[in-house]
This record gives sequence, C-alpha cells and structure tokens, in this order.
Amino acid sequence: MLDSKRRVTKRSLYGQVANALGERIVSGVYPEGSVLPQEAIIMNEFEISRTALREAFKVLSAKGLIESRPKTGTRVNPKKYWNMLDPDILNWSFDTSSGKELLEDLFQIRQAIEPKAAYLAAANRTEAQLAAIETAYNKMEAATYGTEETFYSDLEFHQAILDASGNAFMESFGIMIEAALIKSFSVTTSRGEEYWLASLPMHKAVYLGIRDANPERARFEMSSLLNVTDEGAKQAL
Repeated sequence: MLDSKRRVTKRSLYGQVANALGERIVSGVYPEGSVLPQEAIIMNEFEISRTALREAFKVLSAKGLIESRPKTGTRVNPKKYWNMLDPDILNWSFDTSSGKELLEDLFQIRQAIEPKAAYLAAANRTEAQLAAIETAYNKMEAATYGTEETFYSDLEFHQAILDASGNAFMESFGIMIEAALIKSFSVTTSRGEEYWLASLPMHKAVYLGIRDANPERARFEMSSLLNVTDEGAKQAL
C-alpha cells in the first residue's frame, strides 16, 4: 500500500500530472463523484505513458481523492474521504476560492483543542517542557519579520504546548496539522510587521499562564490568541 503521506514531486513526470489533476479535483474542475477523462485523453494531453499515468493515479488515490474501479473508470471521491491534512491537498485548497473556508475550519478545530491543551500544559508540564515553550517563544521574539523563522517559530511554540499537555492525541495533533499551521501562519504574518509584533504579547501571555501553573489563565489566553489570529487571517485573505 502506498504511503498516504507521499508528497507530489513535481520534478517527476507523474508528479507533474498528479499535481495538475489534484489541482483540478480540489478546485472543482472535476467535481466530486465525476469520472475523470479516459486514460488515453489524459495521456495525450500530458504526453505521458500509461505507466506514468498509473503512478500519478496511485498518488492521488493515496490522498483519498480518487478511486479506480474496473469498467467504471476513475472516479473523484466525495470530499469526506479526502485526506484534508495532506500537505499537497492543503496547498491546492488554499489556492482555490475555498481557501478562506478551509482556514476557518482549521481555526475551529484549533479552538476546540488548543485552549484545552494550554490548560493541561499549565497543570501537567515538566520543567523541560516549559523550557521548550520558552525557547520557542524567544525564537519568535528574535525572528526577523519577513523570514520563514517568523512562522516556523510560531509553529514550534504551539507544538511545544501540545507536547506539554500530557495527552497523546494532542501531541499527535500538532504533527498531523503541521502543514496547515505553517500555511495559516504564513497567511496571518503577511498582514504586516505591526500585526506580527502585536501578536507577541498574546503568545507571551499564554506562556506565562503555563509557567505560573495557572490552567484557567492559560486556557483563556490561548482562546483569546486564536480569536485574534483567526480574524487576522480572514482579513489577510
């Protein structure tokens, strides 16, 4: 079985085809439930062999986008079967008109999980875990606006809190949505340096709640932070 996390490698011929077809599926050119054009048509369009096309189909199938059946052709799966946390699907989705809706969905799931994670981190964190959160925050302060470090340090901060929660599912959550978080952070920081600098005290307030072993404060500050960044992301889009 193909690794479900297999990324599209655009340098390969089948990767270019998988990328093009994936974008069309996510954008609705090939709607849910529709049958893709016959293999011969796609092969002719992209000037590829049947072997390369089958490799492209394997990639898209592993992401839950399509299903191939004998005699009925290759059909686009309903969206509920798509691996929405897959980095490629996220990138294709954010580049479509549904990007804003997807970002809102992301913040909703974060609001359901991260304030509770901050609460648990304040109650359960070890000194080593607290140090990891502090280190990540210091990286945020030291980051130069406009560089990737601005949102990678932000990612490290939130993942460190999830790790400190003591909840195995929350720890995995940060890894699962890593690509989505990076994308959302890149969107929010694009609003400008003033917005980025204004977010730092809110992040620090979360850290202080965890440092002071104050679960309710940590939960409140995280919820407040997410509300502000959610609104900022919507405005940026």
